[in-house]
Amino acid sequence: MLNKKIMVLMLAGLTVLSGCSRLYYYSTSIDDDDLVEVSYDAVGWLLADLRQPLPKGSLVVINSLVNVDDMGQTLPFGRIISDQISSALHRSGYRVMGMELPTEIFAKNETGILELPEKTKEALNNVGAKAIVIGSYAPGRDNVYVSLRVVDIASQNVISSTDYSVAMGPDTKVLTTKPQPKQ
Repeated sequence: MLNKKIMVLMLAGLTVLSGCSRLYYYSTSIDDDDLVEVSYDAVGWLLADLRQPLPKGSLVVINSLVNVDDMGQTLPFGRIISDQISSALHRSGYRVMGMELPTEIFAKNETGILELPEKTKEALNNVGAKAIVIGSYAPGRDNVYVSLRVVDIASQNVISSTDYSVAMGPDTKVLTTKPQPKQ
């Protein structure tokens, strides 16, 4: 009789545990955030946080977001977020110009301070740009962390910034994965 009770309790325990593991599996899957919505929200935060005027109609240059592990590299995630930021700024009344290549916009001077190289500053001034949006991202296990800055070209001061995270769902994983070389 005692063996039957132990057997029934063990069977009941296994049934409950197997049910829990299935529920646990489904509850830990991560859904993608709507990247368009997140990008438009980020631009709203940047515009709300401006520390000096950036008149509507001003030309704003958007640099592709770079991976913090390799500042010379941009992946589809960085390019699509940059494009969405461009669209949101355009819809907010700004003229936008994109810099499609992953470039290191700032260089260290002799004292170790980051600044726009004269050649870059001159090129941006020649097109009449008032500000540049730069950013980076760092993929984590469950999220991608994004930092954005609006930099005034004349003073090289950060005039707005925001940080946010995007859930690492299936689409985001694909966008942040470095493509394998074709053989």
